[in-house]
Amino acid sequence: MRALVVTSLILVIVLVSLSAYLRLHHSGIGCTPWPDCYGNIGIVGEAPTAADAYERLLEEASEPLSWATPLHRLVAGVLSLAIVAMNLIALQRRKDRVISSFLLALTIFLAWLGIYSEGLHSPAVVMGNLSGGFAMLGVLGWTVVRKQRGSTNGGSKCRLWTVAALLALCLQILVGGLTSANFAASACQTLPDCHGTWLPDASLATAFDLSRVHDVSESGMVVGGPERAAIHKLHRLTAVLTAIAVLVAGACAVTAGNRLRLVGFVVITLLAAEFSLGVAAVLTGLPIVMAVAHNWLAALLLLGLVSLLAESQAGSG
Repeated sequence: MRALVVTSLILVIVLVSLSAYLRLHHSGIGCTPWPDCYGNIGIVGEAPTAADAYERLLEEASEPLSWATPLHRLVAGVLSLAIVAMNLIALQRRKDRVISSFLLALTIFLAWLGIYSEGLHSPAVVMGNLSGGFAMLGVLGWTVVRKQRGSTNGGSKCRLWTVAALLALCLQILVGGLTSANFAASACQTLPDCHGTWLPDASLATAFDLSRVHDVSESGMVVGGPERAAIHKLHRLTAVLTAIAVLVAGACAVTAGNRLRLVGFVVITLLAAEFSLGVAAVLTGLPIVMAVAHNWLAALLLLGLVSLLAESQAGSG
């Protein structure tokens, strides 16, 4: 059972990275010339010049997807079989049936989303894939690292901060998904402000509307409004709040000693790498490698906080 869980966790980490790559590449990150072609997803008008240019764009952008798409499906298929096997073992042993059933439900939901969804450009689909994938990652991570109470000393004082950091990180991941769903990755190209402003305006409500369909111009470009900058600014603000919560949780673990110290150092290191990568992505024009790495580090940071929570739980008994 544990081997299945660890294998499933590794597969989910790979799947989260591949999903991010496919979503971002379909959104136009990595197309040539970036960022002029960012958001070029629609149907082009009948003008021959525009059609020819867009056809060339699709040819250039689809090359990496020739390996990413089948690999994504292969990993998802193997993961599904592993989750089914976990459920069969859980039923036989009468242990971990709730967790296994939850993972199976998530697997069915994500499979349904992939088969019957409108595509990678629907805000609802983006958020469904993102939240489902990270939820599976967190549950599998907890199943791997959970411990019996009483094995560590001094962890109870860090527990509340770790829970707060986890909640803040989950919120940040969701806001990051909304930023991607609104094609807002390049909406703010200055630091630390966003072209002279800091706070999102009333247009932020539009970015939270998951039922809307993006308008597309005759050249195939997604037509966005001020909601793009608004959700990007919110992503930056929640990043600062998340960084503070994670830093305090990590510092608490470092000062607590024992195994908490090592996990605390790992969490702080991951936080520094994630925050630095986010800043570097803006300064360098958001290359797709950095964009995917940003998602990947968020997944590792989530696992680090889950591990820290397990250690602090063990020390509270």
